[in-house]
Amino acid sequence: MHSPLVWGTGPATRAAGEMTDRAVEERGIAVARRPGRADGRDPVRSRQFPGFHGPEQQHHHRRLQEEESTVRILITVWPAAAHLYPSVPLASALQAAGHDVRVASRPSLAGAITAAGLTAVALVDEEALARSTGAGKPASGETERIWARLTEAVDIDPLDLVATHVWRCHRDYAVAALHDLQPVEASAAEPQPVVDELVRFCRSWSPDLVLWDPTMPAAAVAARAVGAAHARLLWGLDHVGWSVDRLATSGSGAGEPFQEDPVVTAVRAMAERYSLPFDDELLHGQWTVDPMPASMRLPTTRRVVPMRWIPYTGSSTVPTWLYEKPARPRVALTLGSSMRAFSKDSTPLIANLLRALGGLDIEVVATLDASQLDGIDHIPANVRTVDYIPLTQLLPTCSAVVHHGGYGTLCAAAAAGVPQIVAIDGDQVMEGPVSAHFLAEAGAGLLLQHQDCSVDDIRKMVTSVLEDGSYQHGARSLHRDLLATPGPAEVVSVLERMVPSHRETS
Repeated sequence: MHSPLVWGTGPATRAAGEMTDRAVEERGIAVARRPGRADGRDPVRSRQFPGFHGPEQQHHHRRLQEEESTVRILITVWPAAAHLYPSVPLASALQAAGHDVRVASRPSLAGAITAAGLTAVALVDEEALARSTGAGKPASGETERIWARLTEAVDIDPLDLVATHVWRCHRDYAVAALHDLQPVEASAAEPQPVVDELVRFCRSWSPDLVLWDPTMPAAAVAARAVGAAHARLLWGLDHVGWSVDRLATSGSGAGEPFQEDPVVTAVRAMAERYSLPFDDELLHGQWTVDPMPASMRLPTTRRVVPMRWIPYTGSSTVPTWLYEKPARPRVALTLGSSMRAFSKDSTPLIANLLRALGGLDIEVVATLDASQLDGIDHIPANVRTVDYIPLTQLLPTCSAVVHHGGYGTLCAAAAAGVPQIVAIDGDQVMEGPVSAHFLAEAGAGLLLQHQDCSVDDIRKMVTSVLEDGSYQHGARSLHRDLLATPGPAEVVSVLERMVPSHRETS
């Protein structure tokens, strides 16, 4: 049995970036050798580029000698706002530094990308992915049997609630999201529309750096195909890195459980399709840009570049009612775009939250759309419902927020220094329990288990976070932790130095 998962204080977290090639090879996967890297560490970071082989890499080298000050960066994101928004501040900082940035996703996300002032690259749409399963969709019987074997192999203590939910997020959402873009169980010879389109685009545009969503390892394959540096850009906790590490060190190590991991299977097939070696870098990138609070990061063996989470939640005209300071404490109620997409029926939760908040001497702003309000027979007089308002506009005016536990909402509230209540409903939990556990540990919030709480219980929780100064103190402390992390503009210079020494690794 593995030891319980603890937040960012263990030796694995402190030693992030110190994993050696030997440790990786012990898993049974190859290590890409870099020029001048005999000791397993990064070579001296200089503006000198290693030699390349093949016409694509030679073209790359010539262009970089001619335009050394400008770096071409491709960012790939899974087609959802919750995945795009965390990347926008870094993408904008890279553009402000004079670099050429493009963001690739499904056509359905192109509007949100361009609205953020970024250039969109439209990949294949859902019609070309008929064999995908995807997040929130039922898996096949064989997939369920594989996951049952893997869950047994990782041997998580059922009393370790954080590890249990991290594994569940990996299994039910992160890997399922990968299969939204990668045909399930596709062989190297079968069509793989997303990786094929990414390779085609990279061969045409020649990016120097590819920053990829953890659910889009196809981008790592495309980067290697043209000799570009590449790194993962997280949008939340590193579920994939933690889970793959756990599998690789469980039971028989790099044996059957690890080889059965759907992430490993999918990435290996993509690599084989382009005659590329399968190794650890295709699973986890050459490094990882991690915007999560340091105290919340999962212990993994990944090399991490920390970055402060700067909230971006879209833009709109500020409503006039938001100008003035509220006469009573203002509480935000938001259940996020993910709950709108994946929650089967949140009506009972919403109804009880509104009843509870309606009985308090507070002002409530509820970001609930028509679909979420369908079936709600009464909106209390102290509740203002709005379909959408950016959290960056709303939260700084609030004294507390009740939300679903999404990482974007958690970090937006942390940036505003606002105490939080995470409301989860039955089996539709996603990352909620993990977020709530972290907030409770930080003294910045509470967990609201809807099935265990009466309307009166909910009122007491809200009253507690508003009146108990310890929650305000915890929220301010979490805010200071964010400020202590380098911002996106500072990370730009780090990436500029890292790109040359991570080019052409095969």
